[in-house]
Amino acid sequence: MGLTRRDFTLGAGAAIGLPWLAAPRAAHAATASAVLGIDADPPTLNPAMSTDYGTGDVGAKIFEGLIWLDRDYQPKPSLATAWTVSPDAKVYTFTLREGVTWHDGKPFGADDVVFTFSDILAKYHPRTSAVLKTIGAVVTSPDPKTVVVTLQKGYAPFLVQMSVFDAPILPKHLYSGADIPANPANQAPVGTGPFRFGGWTRGATIQTTRNPAWWGGAAGLDEIIFQIVPQPANRASGLETGEIDAVVDFYLPKPDEPRLMKNPALQFRKGINIPAVYFLAFNTARPVFAGKEARQAVACAIDRPRLVQQVMNGLARPGYGAFGDGFKWLLDPDDNYAKRYPLDPAHARDLLAKTPAAGQTVSLVYDAARPQLRATAQIVRDNLHQIGLEVSLLPLERAVGMEKVFTQHDFDLTLQSYFSAGDPAIGYTRLYQTQTGNKALTNATGYSNPDVDRLLAEASVAPNRDDRARIYRELQAILNDDLPSLILFDEETVDFASKRLSGLWPAIDARDQWGGVKMAAD
Repeated sequence: MGLTRRDFTLGAGAAIGLPWLAAPRAAHAATASAVLGIDADPPTLNPAMSTDYGTGDVGAKIFEGLIWLDRDYQPKPSLATAWTVSPDAKVYTFTLREGVTWHDGKPFGADDVVFTFSDILAKYHPRTSAVLKTIGAVVTSPDPKTVVVTLQKGYAPFLVQMSVFDAPILPKHLYSGADIPANPANQAPVGTGPFRFGGWTRGATIQTTRNPAWWGGAAGLDEIIFQIVPQPANRASGLETGEIDAVVDFYLPKPDEPRLMKNPALQFRKGINIPAVYFLAFNTARPVFAGKEARQAVACAIDRPRLVQQVMNGLARPGYGAFGDGFKWLLDPDDNYAKRYPLDPAHARDLLAKTPAAGQTVSLVYDAARPQLRATAQIVRDNLHQIGLEVSLLPLERAVGMEKVFTQHDFDLTLQSYFSAGDPAIGYTRLYQTQTGNKALTNATGYSNPDVDRLLAEASVAPNRDDRARIYRELQAILNDDLPSLILFDEETVDFASKRLSGLWPAIDARDQWGGVKMAAD
């Protein structure tokens, strides 16, 4: 018998000492198995508890929302087959899909949706919890196949937020009456989606297998294996050797992408992306960055165009302002970083000299597995050294870093990136809204401004885009001055996959809608 591709993978991995080339490729030679490269173990596999990118990547194959979003941000049926909206846009009535079962065989119904909204999303989701509170959402089920969401205030992007990344529906029978954050189902999830959880070998692989009872019919792949590849260069080379079948932009080093785009064995999707910002957050609760003058000095010292060229290989745009530049309708051309904070190390030194930050050494925490953050950290350290502010780099494994930043608040500076999820009210409100707890992937800076909180709430419920734009411009005037976080750049994405895969990327988010993906035979 000849060697299969997976047999070769196992042998090659052993020969050249790459532990990420692991056994699953050899173990499933007879199946339509796609290997997706990711960078680290997610902190949880429950996307209702975290907006961690890896959590969403795995979770989108296992769970579903009421809708999914196509490439034009248009909602499409998922667990809901239809919906109506009242004339005042405050009552949303969803008709649920019939015949859906959870992966453990239990029937799916309206009680699951009501419970998910009331007991999980409203309490734990980093983006959706604040929104549900702001708009005063009440979720009811008049019958087992209907869910009604009544809003006390209108909310422009409500339907957009009903996807699996912001409103995944969880099984009530596994979570009701349990300690939700500690529930074992967070690590061994049970969903309704096209793939079932198959196993998790920490530091190596997460396996999902085809759900034979999926309402959408048989998924095109027998299994999806998430291969944990800590080294960014190995994720790119895995695509080139064919040992990895797909990698989304988030996990790839930007310098490798032009070369990958020329590879005849690969296909890619460029430019169809959800706005996302990379930013430097200041711990305003510590004296060194308690005053905005020190933060403004940093803004004048960091070479944002250099970050775009050297970190992102030109596949990004320099930070524009508090909400990036991905939503053109809210930008204020008269109030942006280029005008407020042009690169000026001499001015930055003068500003810094008047603050407690002068001559200090500060910590910079970032995710060690992400090449963009690592390269950004090195340039930030170099830039700040030039103005007399020394930076101690703290690259940490993702879960450890999240604990340090969002739970312990033990940092001076941190590099993070947030996806907008299609609307600034969904993805970016959490960056500036007052947070008194330790919820992950929210505002960890300690910044709290009642005017900002009020305007963020108003922007989310304003009846039309012109009104929203006016409010967001008022917000930018405050936030561009206070600067609790400094937007470094807006990214531009390129997602890659083997040409052996078909049916890719029907959704705006490359992680979503993998039920229809197929693989050509070897």
